[in-house]
Amino acid sequence: MFSANENILLRQHKRRVIEYIDSTIPDNALELGTTVMVMQVSCRQPGCVPLETAITVVFPKPPTKKKKKKRSSKDIGIVQQQQTKDEIPAFPQPLLPDLEESRIGGSFKTRILKPLSDVTLDDVLEALPPSFKGGRRTTESLCLKARDMTFAQIGQLVGNDDTEDSKEGRRLVAEYLKVCLEEYVERGCVAPEWGENFDPFDSEEKKEDRTQREETDTYAKKETPGGKGNDNASMDDMWGKGNFVFRRPDEENEDGK
Repeated sequence: MFSANENILLRQHKRRVIEYIDSTIPDNALELGTTVMVMQVSCRQPGCVPLETAITVVFPKPPTKKKKKKRSSKDIGIVQQQQTKDEIPAFPQPLLPDLEESRIGGSFKTRILKPLSDVTLDDVLEALPPSFKGGRRTTESLCLKARDMTFAQIGQLVGNDDTEDSKEGRRLVAEYLKVCLEEYVERGCVAPEWGENFDPFDSEEKKEDRTQREETDTYAKKETPGGKGNDNASMDDMWGKGNFVFRRPDEENEDGK
């Protein structure tokens, strides 16, 4: 539960973020009744940030055109048989360029992975597509963001330093994720249960699919000491089962050497 003061601060942050979004919407769209809703929501699903900002832009419904038809007693039966569904009402042009939701009176939704108090104008622009004035959200920007978040997570889990152990750890995790992404695509981009492996294919799977799944046990190739050749090793073979321990340099020991 929020205290009275926290609720006041939350409303202030909400108004501030709404003003950011309003500044990206054309005046004519606002005058027609476009409204912006902002909420701070909590996410308890694995991998979610604790608090995030949900944004919904609701566009006005276009006026409905009704055509009156003159009917005589003779052709009432024929007209009833020929009745067709009314077309979905829509504005002649989208209120925002290339945004279909603004043409048919729909809603545009997006999220910012930050609490309301931390949201800046730049965050808002990064979350909105170019249809909004100054919007920067594109397929490429989303992919780059997902890439950078993945790299950052690998570094936090394994280590970001330049030691050989950390580099090798990052490489092994990257090889494992590469195989997981291939499986993810093969299964229609449906993720497995949190912390679980993908379910095996059914009995009708293709031979190449079985081969691909068998190869998931081999995550990386590692050179043996002394340059005697390459050794294909699975994650368990290289790090052992159970918890992984990444060795990092001890600054005190290094200073003492």
